[in-house]
Amino acid sequence: MKYTTEITAKLIADYLAEIPVEDIAAGLDVQPRSVIAKLSSLGVYKKKEYRTKRGEVPVKKEEYIERIAKLLDVSLDVLESLEKVNKNVLALLEKTLLEAQIEAPKNIWTPTTFAEKW
Repeated sequence: MKYTTEITAKLIADYLAEIPVEDIAAGLDVQPRSVIAKLSSLGVYKKKEYRTKRGEVPVKKEEYIERIAKLLDVSLDVLESLEKVNKNVLALLEKTLLEAQIEAPKNIWTPTTFAEKW
């Protein structure tokens, strides 16, 4: 199908009005891929962001470990073995450390404070 200026303008308006691509394609009697390709070539189409079953943006284990290392003020090498830990456990660790930092920012555990106490 050749997209005229009028069809292209309607296509963009419908897409920006959050009408599903499938409905736009059905109205134009074309395949959804054709609509996606046209919108992509115009720089309008945005790929849907992947979400987990719970509707959250997925976070990689490496990101959790980096944030935990920053909270503990330690090198990533020290936390290397955390790569084998379940993501839920990493999320719990990060959440707990953040809460501890908010409640008592100066009393958070670090290898230095641990070594000083023992």
